[in-house]
Amino acid sequence: MKLGLTTAAYYGRLETEEAGALLATMGLDCCEVFLECGSEYTAEFGALVRRELGELPAHSVHPKGTQFEDGLFGRSPRQRAEALRTFEGVLAAGRAIGASLYVFHGIGDLFRRGAGPNLQTHGGMVGELCQGARDYGMRLAWENVWWCQMAKPEHVAMVRDALPEVGFVLDIKQAKHAGVNPLDFLPVMGDRLLNVHVCDMDATGSVCLPGRGVFDFEAFFRALRDHGYEGPVILEPYAHLFEKQSEIEDALAVLRGAMGR
Repeated sequence: MKLGLTTAAYYGRLETEEAGALLATMGLDCCEVFLECGSEYTAEFGALVRRELGELPAHSVHPKGTQFEDGLFGRSPRQRAEALRTFEGVLAAGRAIGASLYVFHGIGDLFRRGAGPNLQTHGGMVGELCQGARDYGMRLAWENVWWCQMAKPEHVAMVRDALPEVGFVLDIKQAKHAGVNPLDFLPVMGDRLLNVHVCDMDATGSVCLPGRGVFDFEAFFRALRDHGYEGPVILEPYAHLFEKQSEIEDALAVLRGAMGR
């Protein structure tokens, strides 16, 4: 497995390209680039980030999907067209960065109905998004997110069966927030698991840096290997979880040690 970090760790502290320059000095195997706003959704900005990353591979690109992803499924043709232009901008940036995955949240489930994605209505658009990603040399990877429509393993199974091109991202904190054991996602994501996001959680369920909580990373990485997964594991912490850079480096050391054991 490859250990990485997201530029989102420095959201609000460093601009995206500045975070990329910092990640390039940290001895990582890979990274994920979090794009924050419309001016970053361009090939030109992607090329800037690529220069700052130096030799560090960028496995995935993750936009701030709440800015436009719901609009991809809106009833207004104008709304959908504008959202598609934004989506294509992210893909252009991602290709310039060298990313192979677009991390997708999909439609929010703000009222927590829990019914899962409406693929009869929206599956065609997801298919278009998969084609668009392929045109840019990337793949759409749908992440389990507790406040969106693909939150639980049964929702993943719906997507898997209806949309064979879609890959998956497993986020352990999102699984925990949804009341699900992260390992329950492995059988349904199968060999289409393409990325893993990790953070720790303490005994109260609050998110924290690895090494400060109770999550059993050794058992988790062992389960990933038994599943046949050898891809990226991306530390995705919130900026408020740390004050010093050394805290991030310590968390990465905890993860690398658990991987080795």
